[in-house]
Amino acid sequence: MKFRSRTEITNRIPNKYDAVMAISNRVKMLVDGKKRLIEDYDENFVKIAMEEIASGALEVEVQEKGK
Repeated sequence: MKFRSRTEITNRIPNKYDAVMAISNRVKMLVDGKKRLIEDYDENFVKIAMEEIASGALEVEVQEKGK
């Protein structure tokens, strides 16, 4: 599997902390047995989550915090 660069992910999720949280939440879903959104057979859940976000297979909605 091609390892996506941070730039490709931050193009979809501009805030790097939100990107890390999105990846983390998706990894938890994959560990719990949720279906993969891409046809890749890599066993590394972090790589799978990053690929799903970078490719657009997983859309992430980031909510603004109220001040």
